[in-house]
Amino acid sequence: MALPDTFPGGTDQITVSGAARGQADAARHAFLEALSGVIVDPPVYHGFAGAIDRDTAGKIWTWMARDVFGEEAARLEDSIGSGADPLDAFDLLLPELLEKLKVNAIAEKNDRELDRRNTIQMGGEEARERLAPIIMAMRRRPLLVQAGKFGVAVGTISDEATLATALQSISITNPLTRALWMQAMVGHMANPSRVIAAAVAIAAGNTEARITNAGYGALVEAVLGHAQSQIGRLASQPNLFADIDFSCKAIDRFHRLMRAINYNLEIERRSPWGTIMTELTARLSERLERPMKEITINVTQALRRPRDGKDVMDADQVLSALNGLYLLMTVRKCRDSLAVNALLDQAWSDTGQTVEVLVTRALDMYRAAPAEPVARERLDAGIKMAEIRFNAEYAEILRRARDGAERRTAQG
Repeated sequence: MALPDTFPGGTDQITVSGAARGQADAARHAFLEALSGVIVDPPVYHGFAGAIDRDTAGKIWTWMARDVFGEEAARLEDSIGSGADPLDAFDLLLPELLEKLKVNAIAEKNDRELDRRNTIQMGGEEARERLAPIIMAMRRRPLLVQAGKFGVAVGTISDEATLATALQSISITNPLTRALWMQAMVGHMANPSRVIAAAVAIAAGNTEARITNAGYGALVEAVLGHAQSQIGRLASQPNLFADIDFSCKAIDRFHRLMRAINYNLEIERRSPWGTIMTELTARLSERLERPMKEITINVTQALRRPRDGKDVMDADQVLSALNGLYLLMTVRKCRDSLAVNALLDQAWSDTGQTVEVLVTRALDMYRAAPAEPVARERLDAGIKMAEIRFNAEYAEILRRARDGAERRTAQG
């Protein structure tokens, strides 16, 4: 995602060459990649201690690179421009960057005007509130790398008692560092439900109070933070999503994360976590409404023969129809974590009827004119849609019928 080169409050209007801008972007990307374990994608509706908004992080880097450690940032840019690995180059300079930030913090304590100016330059009070987590993430970067590896490792533990022991081995007591650790860990966990279940076992209870008192509130918030980060991966404006695979993975990930909480914890609907879960579910579901309504329309347009003009297949329409059906199947699988039941039931019924009618019609047309390439193309598209919407067995029946018609034609 492209990040702005200017920020609220910025007064310097400096024209830079394309090469210089590219190097500056490379340095910023290295910074964001270094903190990737705790970076979340907008829109951010709820803030969590261990989750750092990508846009805010970008603005703060712009301020730091210009006003705090300009010389070091320039060296980072030059190093990356010369071919150095961005993360290696960032890590090499990290001690110097942290030292400059420390000097700046001391100066701010003795100069309220400097504090005020810096707050404006980094993007305002909201950005200022995220400065401490960003600096802590920079300081604890090696620890956060370990957290990611830990998240992968716990996914291989099948024994519940061993998993609980592993979770208890996280001995970090600083609240901010613990929140960052949990954020980085959850991002690498394929099945967060098992870890939440282990936390419940350790806490000897599944209420918000029990989990929080046992020190695993940050774990739940990390799950919520990652669930929130999936929302931005679905286009806010309709058009069936450009990358349907990416979108379906986001929906599935959202489902896994929300199910981890719903299946293991007793959440009061009006509690802080309950309120957040309700809103996140509504926000993601809103982005599904129009694409869900367009699925049947897209299938119809893709498989129906044009009433006027030359009979041709529109590849874009076929792609939209296939994408819509893939979306439909994903939403159906994840329906327990979404608020689209009525919409899903309608789309499921309508697409079933539409695909069945149109693929049968396409088969009849192919039997009547098996030498027509468009008839074959339409039938093949219909069979693929039937396979997605129904099952492979139904698609195989259609293929055998198609092949039978083809053989009869070959035999004269």
